[in-house]
Amino acid sequence: MTSGTDPSTGDVAAWQRQMAALAFDSAAATGGEQQEFVALASSLLQAMPHQLGQAFGRSASRDIAPLLEAGAPTEAVLALLDGWAGYMLSCGPGGRPMATVVVEAMGGEASAEGATPALALLGALAALLAGDALDADCAAQVDWRSNGARLN
Repeated sequence: MTSGTDPSTGDVAAWQRQMAALAFDSAAATGGEQQEFVALASSLLQAMPHQLGQAFGRSASRDIAPLLEAGAPTEAVLALLDGWAGYMLSCGPGGRPMATVVVEAMGGEASAEGATPALALLGALAALLAGDALDADCAAQVDWRSNGARLN
């Protein structure tokens, strides 16, 4: 390699940028979009770069298609979190669902609001996994976010 960069680092950065976009999109999404967002999150988690999966202690996730087909998006997100991430659901200001997701291997947590519990959980998970890409993407996203949408 002449550039001196590790190709896997580029894969990680690109994947984290996708997670940052998912975090902001989930915060601004409507309840009618939650099935689509849960399916997208599942795809992104399946494509998690190997070194991140090892670092987070994440194993292959369950097939969530049956849960989505049954109209259970929150249960589908909980299935994605099962065994490697902790969570807490609550109610934020104005009655919007708020979620906090913790991945112990990262030693950190992230919180997000969403129109539904599923979207709040996805936003928090995506914000946590986005790492530094969330900060880099923040300035570009703030202007179009709906009022009340919040990522911590």
